[in-house]
This record gives sequence, C-alpha cells and structure tokens, in this order.
Amino acid sequence: MREPPNLDSETIVRMLDTHFNTQVAALVFLPIGDDSDSWVYRVEVAGGPTYFLKVRTDMGQAPGTAVPHYLHRHGVPHVLPPLLTNTGEPFIHVNRFALTLYPMIKGSTGADVGLSPDHWRELGAVMRQIHALPLTEALTQIARPELFRPSRRELVGDLEARMTASTRDQVGQELTTFWQARRDIIHSLIEHADVMGRQLERLPFPRVLCHADMHAWNLLVDSKNQLWIVDWDEAILAPKERDLMFVVGGIGASLRPGDTEWFFQGYGEATIDQHLLSYYRYAWAVQDICAYAADVFLSSTLRDETRRASLEGFKNLFERGSIVDLATHGPPPA
Repeated sequence: MREPPNLDSETIVRMLDTHFNTQVAALVFLPIGDDSDSWVYRVEVAGGPTYFLKVRTDMGQAPGTAVPHYLHRHGVPHVLPPLLTNTGEPFIHVNRFALTLYPMIKGSTGADVGLSPDHWRELGAVMRQIHALPLTEALTQIARPELFRPSRRELVGDLEARMTASTRDQVGQELTTFWQARRDIIHSLIEHADVMGRQLERLPFPRVLCHADMHAWNLLVDSKNQLWIVDWDEAILAPKERDLMFVVGGIGASLRPGDTEWFFQGYGEATIDQHLLSYYRYAWAVQDICAYAADVFLSSTLRDETRRASLEGFKNLFERGSIVDLATHGPPPA
C-alpha cells in the first residue's frame, strides 16, 4: 500500500529490537504495492545489513510468512525465507498486525528487467517441485483451500450502493461514471465467475500448493542474477492452473514470445484444464475490479493521491490486452 499502516514507527522499531535484536538505525516506509492489507519498509541496522520488513493485517497463520518458511525447511530453492525471531518464530504479532523480517534483496523485479530463458526454466522447475509437495497436515494448516469464489466478490453490492449516493468527491464521481459506462461488462464478468465457480467447486480437482500471485512483479532477480519468488500472501491449495494462468496467456501484457515455452521446459509436461484457466481469469478480473474500487469508495483514511492511483489502476484493467480483455476474449494466439 502507498500509505503507512495505523502502526507508529516507534512501536515497530521497539518490537524489531526486542524480537530480532536488530538495533534499528532507520525505518523507511516504501510506498509500493496495491494490496490494501500489506505495507513494506526498509530497515537499516547500525553497522549491519539492511532488511525488508513486511507489515500485514494479522490473518492468524499468516500464509505469506508460514509458507516460505515451510518451503525453505523442505529444501525448495529460489524461495526467500523470513528471518526467525529470538524464539524461532517466522513473524511477530503487534496489535492487529503481523510483522515479518526478510533479508533485503538488491535487484529488480522480473517486470522491470525481464526474465532470461534460464530464469524461466528455473521458475518452471521450482514450481513443479512445489506442486509436487505432499499435502501434509502442516501444509493444510498454513494454506487455505480453494473455494472458487473471487476475492472481494462480496463487496460488489456495497460498492454500487456507494456509487448511487450523491457525492462531491471528484475521484469517486470519475470511478462511478467509468463503472456505469461498463456496468454490463462488469456484471457479465461477475456472473461468469459466479457460475463457473459453482460448477468447479463440485468437481474433484487435485489440489497442490500454489503461490497464486506469481506475476512478474513478484519475481526478483538479484545482483548475482539469482531468481527469487516473493510475496506468498495469497498462497492456496488449489488446482495447478491457479499458478499456470500466469504463464499460459498471463494476466496482462507481460509475457514475451518464448516465455511460456521456456517455463514448461523446466516444469515438464502438463495437461492443462482450459475451463479452470478461464475461471481464474474471470476471478482475477473480479477481484481487481473490487479491490481498486474499494480503495476509492470504502477506505476512509486514504489520501486523494492514493485513491486516484487506484482509479487509474481500475481503468487500466479495461485496456486492450489487460485482464478484462483476457477474461472475455482469451489470450491472443501464441
């Protein structure tokens, strides 16, 4: 999120010093990311390394922390594990937040620099390894099951109610006008996701551990050209297509010619259910529509600058080649 959480810096520093023995010299908020439940900081330690701090609305088991910790303990490469507290825990609870500390990776996102063929092969190989992990009791406790219901789908009624209320707010008015002009498209997306989801939830698909948010902004390449998969907050037990949607057609104009082929050179042969891929594209469109609109209409603390960024993000969903286009028309031929 682009604005700090309702958690003062002094408390964060004190808790880091207490639980990680960090001796924080500087805590710098980083206004990046679109997740309204997540915030990040750079942590500078006196005479020591620099760390990356993730602050997230407390969600009990905190899959974004517990899953990479689990994968690291089971020898899965390319996954950045959290640092452990003095008592061996991968995160700490502070008020209504969960705080996780990671080494700071010096590098760039895959979206910024592009992944090489070798990176794609490495990504394919490690995702095959992750998808092949046995679903132990421990794993089922830290990753939620797929319910085939788009995230934030339940907000649609409240969002449209806010739009009908009179307002002088310019950002809200702009989004209302944009939404109403595309209301038929939006409701068609929601209806398709609902109908397909009800059909799919009754079918016995094999479930595997999925990252579930494996786009190029969550893939990092460090200064030594090492690939890292980060941000496991959406980790879920789902059909493998939940991850493969990002490399078969993608969720936007981020894949280049050859990327999919290189990925499957590492992943190996796979039978892909096109109906599942279609559902996941609809579900992704619905969740993003609701998430951006919620920033504009349902958050009382965000500044207009942040709300306007969410408005632009909402509009971008409907650009040619973006997720709404991919959901309704499918990806272009390879």
